[in-house]
Amino acid sequence: MSLTREIKDFALDLGYHAVGITTAEPFEWFAEELGNRCEEYRWVVDGRLKMQECATPTAVMPSAKSIVVVAYDYAREGFPPELVGKIGRLYQSRSYVAPRHRIHGARKHLLKDFLESKGMEVMLAPNLNVPERMAAARAGIATFGRNNFAYTKSAGSFIVITTFAVDAELEYDEPTIEAPCPPNCRLCIDACPTGALELFKLNPRKCIAYNCFMSQDDYAPTTSSHIPPEIREKMGSWVHGCDICQEVCPRNQRKLKTNPPVNEFLARLAEEFDLRKMLLLTDEYYEAVLRPVMYNYIRQKKYLQRNAAIALGNSGDRSHVPYLAQALEDPEPLVRGYSAWALGRLGGEEARAAIRKALECETDDSARAEMEEALCA
Repeated sequence: MSLTREIKDFALDLGYHAVGITTAEPFEWFAEELGNRCEEYRWVVDGRLKMQECATPTAVMPSAKSIVVVAYDYAREGFPPELVGKIGRLYQSRSYVAPRHRIHGARKHLLKDFLESKGMEVMLAPNLNVPERMAAARAGIATFGRNNFAYTKSAGSFIVITTFAVDAELEYDEPTIEAPCPPNCRLCIDACPTGALELFKLNPRKCIAYNCFMSQDDYAPTTSSHIPPEIREKMGSWVHGCDICQEVCPRNQRKLKTNPPVNEFLARLAEEFDLRKMLLLTDEYYEAVLRPVMYNYIRQKKYLQRNAAIALGNSGDRSHVPYLAQALEDPEPLVRGYSAWALGRLGGEEARAAIRKALECETDDSARAEMEEALCA
C-alpha cells in the first residue's frame, strides 16, 4: 500500500469525510487578491494570522513539499432550533479549531501524530495558515460557491477544512477549482442583510460573523470593538457567527433537509441558553453554557455581552428592558454603551428613563455617546 493511500485511509478512519493531497506550491492568486484588497483584509494581512505570507507555504516551512487536506462534515448531527439563528452551526459543532482535549481537536492531532510516525515533518495552523478553501479545491475535494464557501458533494458547505503541510512528495489529486452554482443564482448575495457579499467576494467589514467576533479592540491592526449602528440593526439574533448565505443556497438544501437527530449535548445547552443571561454574564454561566460553543475567537466576556445586547435590542420585545437596564450598571463601558443602544432600539418610556438615570453618573465618553444617541432614537 502506498504512503498516500495509508494517509487517506487513516484520515477517513478518523471520521473525516474527504481527504485530498496537493503540492506546496504558492497560492499566487490568493496572495494577489489579498494585496489588491488590503484595506478590507488588513486584519489577516498584518495581524497574527499572516495569511499573505502563508500563501507561500515554503516561506513559513522551507521543507514543505505537499499539503494534506481533510474535510469534516459538521452537519452530520442535528442542531437545536433554540440555537439556530443565534449561534452558527459551525460553532455549535465544536469542530472548528477545537482544543486538543476535545474530540474534534484530538482528531486533528491524531492525524498529525500519524504523519509524523511515518517520518514526516508536519506543520499546521496556527503556525501555517494556508488558504484552506483554495487548498481543498486544489486537492480535489471541494468546489467553490458564490458565497465564498467551499463545498463537497455530500456535505455542502457545512465543512471544516484542515491542512497539514509535510516534507514528503506524495501522489497529488486532480484539482476541482470550479464553482458549479446554478446559472445566474444570486440567492446568497441577495439574502445577506448587510450587503457583505458580491460575486465570489466578501467584504468582511460588513459580514455579521466578522462583526460578532473580530470586532475587538487590539485583536489585529485596524480592528476595534465598535460595530456600526447600521450593521447592528441587521445582525438580528445572531450572537456568534451567521448561516444566512448557507441556508438559502440551493447546493445546501439536500443537506439541510436530511434532518438528523439533534446532538444530545447541544440539546442540553439549548435548555439553558438565554440571551438575558448572556447579557448579565456570570463566570458560572459562561463556563457551563457559552464556552463549549463560543471558545473560538472571543476571549473577553464583554464582547459576548455586547452581542447579546444587540440581539435583545433587535428582538422588539420590551420585556427585555429590565435586564438591559440592569446591564447599564455593568463595570464594562462597552456593555453599558451597547445596552443603552439596545434600550433605544426597543424604545418606550421605561427604556428612556433607564438611560437618563444611567447618563447622570456615566463617566466613560464612549458609553455616554451611546446613551445620548439612544435618547435621540
